[in-house]
Amino acid sequence: MYISELDLQGFKSFAHKTKVKFDSGITSIVGPNGCGKSNIVDALRWVLGEQRPSLLRSSAMANVIFNGTAQKKALGMAEVSLTFVNDKGILPIEYSEVTITRRLYRSGDSEYLINNTSCRLKDIMELFMDTGMGSDAYSVIELRMVEEILNDKNNDRRRLFEEAAGVTKYKDQRKKTIRKLESTRKDLQRVDDLLVELRKKARSLEIQAEKAEKAKVYKDELEIKDKALTLHEFNKIKSELEPLKERISNADKEKKEITKAAEDLEEADEKSRKELIEKEKQQAEAQRRVSQLHNAIREADTNLRITKEKIENEKKVITEYGKDIEQGKKDLKELNELLDSSRKKLESFDDDLDKSEKALEDSKKKYGQIQQQYNRERSELYEIEVQISATNNELNQLQTKRIKIESRLENTEGDLERINNEIVDLNDEIDNMNGEQGLIEKKLEKLVVERDELEEELETSREKREQFAEKQNEIKDELRTLQSKRESLESEIRLMNDLASSNEAFPGSVKFLIENHRFEFKEMTTVSEVFNTDEKHAVALESVLGDVLNFVVVKTLDEAKQAAKILKENDKGRATFIPLDQLAATYPVKDGSLFDQVKSKREYSALKQLLLGNAMVFDSVEDAYAGTKKDDELIGVTYEGEVVTNSRFFQSGSKSKNAGIRVGLKDKIEKLEKEEAKTTKEISKLEDYLQQIVEKYEKLDIGELSKSLKEKEQEVRRLEQQQHSLSSKVQVYQKNIGELVNRKDNLKSSEGTAQEELDSIQPKQKELQQKMLEMDEKQQEKKELLETLEEERSIAQTRYNDTQLKHQDLKNKVENLEREVQRAESGIENVERRIKTRTSMTEESKEEIETLSARIKELQASIEKNAEAKEKADEALQKAEEAAAKQRGKINEIEKELKEVRRKKEVNMELVHHLDMACEKMEMQSQALSDHIWETYGILMKQIEGAEMPEDKTPEEVKERISWLKQKLNSIGEVNPLAIEEYKEEKERLDFYEEQIQDLAEAEEQLLETIDEINETATQRFNTTFERIRVNFQKVFKTLFEADDYCDLIIEEDVEDPLEARIEIKAQPRGKRPSGISQLSGGEKTLTAIALLFAIYLVKPSPFCVLDEVDAPLDDANIERFAKMIKEFSEQTQFIIITHNKKTMSKAEMMYGVTMPVTGVSRLVGVKLDEVEDVL
Repeated sequence: MYISELDLQGFKSFAHKTKVKFDSGITSIVGPNGCGKSNIVDALRWVLGEQRPSLLRSSAMANVIFNGTAQKKALGMAEVSLTFVNDKGILPIEYSEVTITRRLYRSGDSEYLINNTSCRLKDIMELFMDTGMGSDAYSVIELRMVEEILNDKNNDRRRLFEEAAGVTKYKDQRKKTIRKLESTRKDLQRVDDLLVELRKKARSLEIQAEKAEKAKVYKDELEIKDKALTLHEFNKIKSELEPLKERISNADKEKKEITKAAEDLEEADEKSRKELIEKEKQQAEAQRRVSQLHNAIREADTNLRITKEKIENEKKVITEYGKDIEQGKKDLKELNELLDSSRKKLESFDDDLDKSEKALEDSKKKYGQIQQQYNRERSELYEIEVQISATNNELNQLQTKRIKIESRLENTEGDLERINNEIVDLNDEIDNMNGEQGLIEKKLEKLVVERDELEEELETSREKREQFAEKQNEIKDELRTLQSKRESLESEIRLMNDLASSNEAFPGSVKFLIENHRFEFKEMTTVSEVFNTDEKHAVALESVLGDVLNFVVVKTLDEAKQAAKILKENDKGRATFIPLDQLAATYPVKDGSLFDQVKSKREYSALKQLLLGNAMVFDSVEDAYAGTKKDDELIGVTYEGEVVTNSRFFQSGSKSKNAGIRVGLKDKIEKLEKEEAKTTKEISKLEDYLQQIVEKYEKLDIGELSKSLKEKEQEVRRLEQQQHSLSSKVQVYQKNIGELVNRKDNLKSSEGTAQEELDSIQPKQKELQQKMLEMDEKQQEKKELLETLEEERSIAQTRYNDTQLKHQDLKNKVENLEREVQRAESGIENVERRIKTRTSMTEESKEEIETLSARIKELQASIEKNAEAKEKADEALQKAEEAAAKQRGKINEIEKELKEVRRKKEVNMELVHHLDMACEKMEMQSQALSDHIWETYGILMKQIEGAEMPEDKTPEEVKERISWLKQKLNSIGEVNPLAIEEYKEEKERLDFYEEQIQDLAEAEEQLLETIDEINETATQRFNTTFERIRVNFQKVFKTLFEADDYCDLIIEEDVEDPLEARIEIKAQPRGKRPSGISQLSGGEKTLTAIALLFAIYLVKPSPFCVLDEVDAPLDDANIERFAKMIKEFSEQTQFIIITHNKKTMSKAEMMYGVTMPVTGVSRLVGVKLDEVEDVL
């Protein structure tokens, strides 16, 4: 078996469709660095299923798609196809030629194909499992992997042994079984935890049922007595309320009279205060004028003092500048004298500097000529010494080679005879085992198909059983929810029907008309029945309408009068009527008002506009107040029912749980009845579905399937062990025969080659010895000439250094004089500039003194003028203060009278407030009793009118009994009236899960047995293979190094899992004692890794081997050994080698060159070397 063809398109740098054909021997791929050679190796890995971008030298998998260049656009897909000739049937597939294909799109989608048929990645991985040809097997070796195998950081070394031993599929099977075991244990734990909860819940429900029965007796008695006591207290409050309302009316009349007197006095007080304000304004204006003049005098006086100080400062500045000008003139004279002196000295040095420069140039030229000759002769001497060293090394190598050849020829004859006898014995053994293996294979194929079918059927049954159990619980939970929902709906419908039929919420007059005379009119209704809205706005609508909900709506004014007459005749009190014909056609409606959220018939549109057109819903009371401040006509209401009127009054308090129920009551009842019918229908459907699920669950029985599967698995494992044992033996024997034949041919070939090499060595040795004598004579001549040149060079260098020092000293003197001249010129310029600046500034100061003197005269005149004006302003201020004091006395008299009236008003208000509070308290008590009945029992006060107090008990005694009953109920706590039914359902669930836990325990036991069997088989196979690889490694290592070099493979002992034990490599070439293989040289590491690789190939050869620049660290001698071994193994294994080494290339039968004619795009050029040799 071998790779016959590789097709690439859009993979990395191979943008164009590229076909690479291979023969079964050695193929080398060459090319300069960066041309894309290693992309061929990456393509092989990728098509074999590699999923790690890092091993493909990419940061992400999408990077393998050709990304474009300056001349060529990026591609949208990468595709690689790999074709195998499966002539030996190594791949478990019936085709003799197998092509696997992998595609990757930029969208992230992938495709896998086997012989152009779509498949899964898993199918490709299983196809190559335990063949040594997977993406991470030992069939593909890169240079970086040599270090990884030797370091073994990621356990890469062990994976090679597992692939050779064929235990990868066993470990994969063990992982799947362990995952199943973990899943089973989790299910077991989950069911066990659930059972604990179910047992607790069942016991709890049993206790709750007992408590529920006891609590029912107490609740019934409590309800009877509570209703009777509440009705008694309600009637008592009503009888006390009427006298209190009459006292409130009398107090209101008195309040109006006092308020009128207070308003008259407040008007007089306000007028007097306005007059006082006018007089205080006059007083303030006089005071402001006095302060203004005072500030002007003070400011002028301050400016006068500051101006005099400025004149004195300017005079001092003029004196200082005069002194500075005199000193500058003295400095200028001294600097001119220094400048003349320095210029004369500088002219005297010009001739000396020219002579010094000429002498320096002559000495430098002489020294350079001698130095050049010295360097030239020294370089020639070095070349001679290099040639001597190279010739000497060559002589030593020839001598070593001669000794080895003579030793090898002595051992060849005995080895040839021993190999012939071993080959005959091995062929006889192979024929016997092939016959036995064919019979086992037919039985095994049939058993595997039967086992897989049983396993799939069992897994499907278990999944369905779990799904049915979960579905039962889901349906039961949903049924309980729907039943609870239906009961809630039924209760709410009963409550609303009672409310609608009793009209309890209406006043007595309205109730009388609706119940007795409604049908005497064309259409009589109430505002509460006219409007309807959604649940969100119901509370707000009910609150903003308030008592208007009880207003009676009729068609005409005549109907309203007729209804009022009926009330008078029957002495039923008063009612408010809304005749629709008296309303305007339309009323203004504000944007976003509650009008938009309320529904009604078209005939009530004007009424809706009138009542709701100025009502707006807000999120909070603060927002409502803000809105009403902006618009005086607006009424604000929150979703909780709190109202801010257009008079800024705030209505709020506790909200009843039935708030909003009166609005659109009939529509709500109709909607709830539809919802209740729908819920009943859903319950019926779920009950039928639950029965179907229970029947399906009871039909599933997995016990018999588990038993049959276990028997099949045991029989398959027994036959697989027999087959594998025979297959391993045949492979070993075939491998041994191949090795013996190769070794025999190699011995014969090497014998003739060795003799030819020995004959060619002696002439070369004589030639090299004569060459050594000639080069020694030249070396001595050059050394004598260099000694003479060294003396001359030293003298010339000393003369040059002395001349250079003298010249530099002269240059320094000239530079110092030039710097003195520059400093003198700069100083003269600075002094002249300073004298000019000081003279100019002196003139400016004199002009400033004249300006300041004129300013002093102006300030003195201003002070005298403002002093006269201030005296007049002081007299005006005194008159204004006297007038304001007189007005304040008048206001005090008015306020005394107003205070007395306000006191009387406060007394009256306190009385009214006290009476209102008492009335409100009684009404609240009355409402609290009604709310108590509504919230506790969901009925109206009217519905308990028949409740009577026990004749033998006082109200206090009834209260005590009620308190006792509540304590008893509190001590019992919350009870569950559905506990009995729930207990029955929980008991059924408990029985079901106890059956489940038994099934899971049996499954866990079976999985543990399977894992033990897998561990035993895999460990045995691995240990056998490891020992054979170890023996082969020692042989191959000594072939690549020296016969007496030490090496070994050691497996970790005393580990919990033998299949995860680490493998250590020992390697000590002759003359070295490294503490570990990491201390070996790069070449030694590479040869050690190659020895391990070929040791594995001797046990289980891979049909092909890809080596990516593995030979890079090897020197010429080791390359020869490496190439020779590749040649030997190529008879059994196909080799594809990426290399830069010419000796490795020389062993290839086919060669491909990779080039990059356009940056970023690789091209391939191939040639068959055996055809080239035939032509030559």
